[in-house]
Amino acid sequence: MRVISGQWRGRRLQAPRGEAVRPTTDRVKEALFNILGPDVTGCHCLDLCCGSGGLGIEALSRGAREAVFVDKAPQSLEATRNNLAACGADASTWEVVRSDAAVWLSGWTPPEDGTPWILLADPPYRSDLARAIMEQVGQWSDRPGFVAAVVEVGRDTPGMDNPTWETRRYGESILAILRP
Repeated sequence: MRVISGQWRGRRLQAPRGEAVRPTTDRVKEALFNILGPDVTGCHCLDLCCGSGGLGIEALSRGAREAVFVDKAPQSLEATRNNLAACGADASTWEVVRSDAAVWLSGWTPPEDGTPWILLADPPYRSDLARAIMEQVGQWSDRPGFVAAVVEVGRDTPGMDNPTWETRRYGESILAILRP
């Protein structure tokens, strides 16, 4: 696992230990950021179910203004902090939060001033968490500042029949994409 592009290109990232973590593959991560393109620059990035922090770190490497990393597993948050430190990320550009992603997201409010933001999420496959995240973000997709949301799911993930989300398949992974 590595940073694909940007200021930290080629940096190796450590994954948290355990079978519960399934880091986004480099192939899927590259496809995700090719879809987002230059829209990442200057955005606030939410990395939900962050695992190693790979998606948010990639966004910071490509010019995101700041990133919030949310996960409920302490070992994931430790790996995220270690990866941010290894990349030399400025501590004023990131925040690490221990919480259930859906619970945290339900208490978060999009910036009122129209600051651009993106949401990236990689919840456990075959859980209802992806659907909960997608429903919440769908309520905000028409607000000023919303750039995109990308949720990585498995092909057997329940609740993936929402026609407002575009889907692209990469092996066992599917990227569900919502844009304004």
